[in-house]
This record gives sequence, C-alpha cells and structure tokens, in this order.
Amino acid sequence: MTPLVSIIIPVYNGSDYLRTCIDSALAQTYPAIEVIVVNDGSTDEGKTAAIATSYGNQIRYVEKENGGVSSALNRGIEEMSGDYFSWLSHDDVYAPTKIERQLDVMREQHLPMNQTIVVTGTAFIDEKGEAIRRVQRKVSGFYSSQDMFRHLLLSSTLNGCALLIPRQAFEHRRFSLEDRFIQDWICWVELALDGFDFYVMREPLVYSRIHGEQQTKKIAHRATMESNRYLKRLLQDVEVRDNGEELTAIILKHTFKENAADVREQYLTTHDVNRYFGPMEYRWLRWNGILFSNLLSLYRGMTNLIYR
Repeated sequence: MTPLVSIIIPVYNGSDYLRTCIDSALAQTYPAIEVIVVNDGSTDEGKTAAIATSYGNQIRYVEKENGGVSSALNRGIEEMSGDYFSWLSHDDVYAPTKIERQLDVMREQHLPMNQTIVVTGTAFIDEKGEAIRRVQRKVSGFYSSQDMFRHLLLSSTLNGCALLIPRQAFEHRRFSLEDRFIQDWICWVELALDGFDFYVMREPLVYSRIHGEQQTKKIAHRATMESNRYLKRLLQDVEVRDNGEELTAIILKHTFKENAADVREQYLTTHDVNRYFGPMEYRWLRWNGILFSNLLSLYRGMTNLIYR
C-alpha cells in the first residue's frame, strides 16, 4: 500500500509567495499526496484566498479565524487524510523530490514507519529565490528519541518544513497555542519525549526563504518569555520519568546555552546542584553560557539586520 502524505500549508496574508509554494507542493515526484492550504484569517482583501482557490480541486482549501501558525497547523492535522504530515510554510519551497526521498530513506534504512521522523537538509533563499549562504551545523544519521532530545536542547533545532512525521505522532499531541515563537521546537522536543526516533538527511530538499515580512521576526520579543515558561514546565514533567535525572541535567545545561539563569536558579533552590554537575563543570558552564548566548544574540541580530 502506498502511504498518503498530507502537505499542510498554513498561510496568513501570504499572496507574495503562496503560488510558488503551492506549485512546489504539487510538483512532488511522489504521487500520493494531498495539499491542504489553511488560510489563518488573512486580512489582505482576498488576495491570499484568490490564489489558493484558483487551484480548484488540485488542493483542499480551508478558511478559519486568525489564531496563529499553531492553530492553522492543528486545523490542518484535523483535516488531513494522510499517513504522514509534512509542513510547508507559505513562503518556503520544496524540492520536487522532497517527499519521495524521505520515504525512500525510510525504506532503505529499515526504519519503523510509524515511529520515525525523517528530516531533510535545508537551503536558504532570499525574496527573489536567490541562494543565501548561511552557516549550519552538519548533522546526519539516526538519532534515538533521547539522542534527539539532547540535540534539540544542547545543539540546534530542526526546520519544521524539513520533517516528515507519521500521523500517529499527533494522536495525542498538537502544536502549542499559547506559544507563537518556539511552538515548533516545543513540538519536536515533546515528540522526542514521546519516544519517536529521528533520521536526519544532509540532502537539502527544503528552501527556506529569509525576508523582512517573516512573522517570526515580528514576534521575536516573545522568545525569552515562551522559552522560560516552557523550561519550567519541562523540568517538572521529566522528574517523574525513569531517566528523569539525566533529562534534567540536559535541560539545566540548556539554560546556560540560552542564558535562562532565572529558570535554573529557581529550580536549584529546591534541588541539589551536585546531582547534575560537578563543581568545576558548573562554574565552566556559567562562564561559557554567558559567552555563547552573547555571541548567539549578536549573530541573530546581524542576520536579521541583513535580511530585514
């Protein structure tokens, strides 16, 4: 049986890039796809709706009141008929072989199809579709669920549009509605905690567009608030797990990386720091964390300045 893949495109006032995006979804070499465009209450005098509806029955088109990307993705999940979920932002583009290659890799690597999330590499483009060179961590291969938890907390996040996720992952999970900046990262962390393994490909099959109108840039001020709120909850949630102490140490190390000192210090007022760190390690992490977070803030600021 050929699995059906649902490509979900959430869009809000996206007339500038939506047609290119939909075309890339429909151009997939893998034949068993459905494309669902979820219009999240656009206010552009019908421009976004006109583009989407011009495709007729080539796609499924859903309109809803504005609620943010998470609510649009969740609506897409409710509407989908596929065995797999694939997110495509309205300003991004898929390579034609994106879905086909992910399913090929799953078969070639003998990965459990209902328990593995396959991730492609990502390339970057500007407003005109021209390539942008950007430093990226080169990771690839199989990550167990715990390995991916560690990677997401201590190394780097994943581009949501690069993932192919089995439908089973969303049986009891959705994207967070209270978080609008890190909701995708939260979802990947939670899926890792749910026991889903990941396979990361180096092949760049998603083109992520960098431009001044990106919604994430407009709400970047929410990042620290959302991160701190989630980390506090996450520390409480992992305590009851069999490997809770190991997971807690990973989360606390993440607080140095993100300079979330308030979260860390609040937690350690009621927990023994020596359970998680040696004395020298703790001092080194504090100094290194300050340096890393400052450098990361500088890099993000320069990137946003260049591509705003």
